[in-house]
Amino acid sequence: MTKISMKEALPEEKQFSYYGKQPSIDKWNKFQSVRTIPEKEKIISCYAAFNHMRITRLGLMMPCCFSTLKNQRWSKEKGLKHYWFEGLNTEYQDHFLDGKLHNGCDTCKQRIEEGITPPILDYDWNDNNRLDNAMNISWPKIFEFEISNLCNMECPMCVGYLSSKHAMNRDKHIDWGTSIFDDDDNLNHLIEELKEFIPHLKEIRFVGGEPLAHKAMYKIAKVVREIKPELKIQVCTNGSIFNRQVKEICEKNNMSFSFSLDTIIPEEYQTIRIGGKYEETYSNVEEISKIVGSDNVTINSTLMSVNCSNVIKLVEYSFKNKFDFFLNTYAKHGRITSPDWGLNNLDKKTIEKVIKDCTLFLEENYDNDYDLFRRSPFIQGYKMQVKKIILLLKNAGYVPKNPEGKRKFK
Repeated sequence: MTKISMKEALPEEKQFSYYGKQPSIDKWNKFQSVRTIPEKEKIISCYAAFNHMRITRLGLMMPCCFSTLKNQRWSKEKGLKHYWFEGLNTEYQDHFLDGKLHNGCDTCKQRIEEGITPPILDYDWNDNNRLDNAMNISWPKIFEFEISNLCNMECPMCVGYLSSKHAMNRDKHIDWGTSIFDDDDNLNHLIEELKEFIPHLKEIRFVGGEPLAHKAMYKIAKVVREIKPELKIQVCTNGSIFNRQVKEICEKNNMSFSFSLDTIIPEEYQTIRIGGKYEETYSNVEEISKIVGSDNVTINSTLMSVNCSNVIKLVEYSFKNKFDFFLNTYAKHGRITSPDWGLNNLDKKTIEKVIKDCTLFLEENYDNDYDLFRRSPFIQGYKMQVKKIILLLKNAGYVPKNPEGKRKFK
């Protein structure tokens, strides 16, 4: 079979429409008004390039997971240190210091223009000394490693880039590139580089694929124990794996887990998490939380048309167990082989029901002090996450079907 490249499957010019532009002044000022950092610190347009570093399975280095159009490829000659102190990251820093956004920031530009909160806010709170570190040369505080697309599930909303199962089956007509850190020589070289970063880090994050299925996760965890055992390691996982190795890092490292779970309803789980086992997964969540503590567990859910009607039940499950809860939004962008599970497919009755459920949840719990849940800069309380659900549904743009049976949206 002749495969097409990712670039052919999703040309850059079809991804975004703000390349080379800056947000309009009025939209930018409106965004600035909702940033919660001190006014004097808003002179920096984004803090991602000063406190956060991400490397993908293809070896692409970038400030955050959204800056996909402009990145630098890792090599043994020009690795992590070169990127951060001499390479592309310094370009991002210069733009941010000048109060502008880089050409790689099209996702945020687009969202600002559309009046949608951009990911910039996530990186405002990665570092309490954000302004000092932006004004002076400093090391990153958070290192995010997209290890591989090795995964044991075939979730329909995912693609072959992040799921080896999809890459072998549904998405096999596309060349998703090579996960370069599957190679021991590359991985060992990266780990040697990372040793110089570890003393300066406050957190390492692993995403995938399924990080707990890959050797890199355990190799790096062992190095962290030797250099800086108190360093937080966060793993984004589907929750399907709990073996001896996982138990060991839970007991020996300072671990936190972000479980990608979208529903508490067994039938919905089987529709979404193909290859997973409902009871086994939720049992794993329980066992891991017993070891690391509920304050080190986040339920990371994506709101889609297939799980929306019962989303409040997942919120209540997380709430009851004192887990953090974070809501992602489903975007068809980039998911060229995935089903359209966007919220614009919901009918008016479902939208009204879920909004009512969420409003009732807020009314019942509004007066209680649940700030104990606000442990992460990415999780600003259940109240905010539930209000996000309401806002997303109100903006779903539902319009009744036209005579041809197709919906039109605002």
